[in-house]
Amino acid sequence: MTQDTLTPEIKNTEEKKSVFGVIVHSFFVVPFLIAIFSVLLYASVRILTMENRTVYDYLQDVKVGGITKRWQSAFELSKILANSKLVPTENRFETELIDIFEKSVDDDPRVRQYLALAMGRTGNQNYASSLIKNLTNEKDENLTAFIYSLGILKSIQAVDPLIMQLKSDNPRVRLVSTMALGSIAGDKAIRSLKEMLSDPEPNVQWEAAVALAKNQNGAGKELILKLLDRNYLSQFSNVDPEEQTHVMITAIQSAAQLRDDQLATRFEEISKSDKNMKVRDAAFRALESYRKSS
Repeated sequence: MTQDTLTPEIKNTEEKKSVFGVIVHSFFVVPFLIAIFSVLLYASVRILTMENRTVYDYLQDVKVGGITKRWQSAFELSKILANSKLVPTENRFETELIDIFEKSVDDDPRVRQYLALAMGRTGNQNYASSLIKNLTNEKDENLTAFIYSLGILKSIQAVDPLIMQLKSDNPRVRLVSTMALGSIAGDKAIRSLKEMLSDPEPNVQWEAAVALAKNQNGAGKELILKLLDRNYLSQFSNVDPEEQTHVMITAIQSAAQLRDDQLATRFEEISKSDKNMKVRDAAFRALESYRKSS
C-alpha cells in the first residue's frame, strides 16, 4: 500500500504523528543529546586537565592566580593532602607551602584557612611553628582554622598557646581550642579541659566533657549523662532533633571509653527506648564494648 492509497483520515493521522515526532525530537531528544554531550565533554576536559596537575601546580595557582583561583586552589590542595599517600616528602614542598602561607596575611581569608588546613592534614609537625606564630592577632575567622589544624597535628608545642585561646571572648574560638586540646591530650591539656567544664557556653562545656571522656577521664561524667537525656537537650532551642541525635551519638561513643557502670546502665536504657535507631545502635555497641571489657 502506497501513501497515495491512504484514506484522508489515515493520512491526517500519519501527518500528525510525523509532526509530533518532529516536535519531540526537536524539543526533547536533540537538546537532551546536546546536554549529555556537553557534560561528557566537560568531564573529559576536567579529567584530562586534572590528571596532570600536581601539588606544585596548585601552589603556583595560589601564588599568582586570581582571587577565586587562589582560594579554590588552596581548597583543592587541602583535599589532596587529606590522603597521606599524596603528601610530598621533599623539603621543597614544605618550604613553599610555609612561604605562601606567610605571605597570605592580607589575602582572601579562605586562602589562609585552606592553607592552614592543608598544613594540618600533612601530619608534618614542622608546620606547627608557623601556625602557632600566626595565632597572635589573627582574625577570628582564620584563627579557628589554625587552631583546628594544630589539633589535627596533635602538636605538643601548641598546648600552651591553645590554653591561652581558652580565654578568648569568642565562644567558637574557645570551642575549637577545647577540641584541639582534647586531640593533643597530656596532663596540662587535661587540667585545662576540666576548667572548661564550667565555661559559660554550653557547647564548650559539652566539648570539654566529651574530650575528657575520649581521654578516659571521667571528670565530665555528669555532663555526659545530661547529654544522653533528650529532655535536657530539648531545653536548647538551637539543638533540633537531628542535632540531638548527633550530640547523643558523640556522647555515647566518647563515654564508652570510661567503662562506667552508671553510664552502661544508661546505654542499656537508650538501646531499648530511644526514638532514633542510630542512637539506639550506638548505645547497643557501647554496651557490648562495656560488657566485653568487664
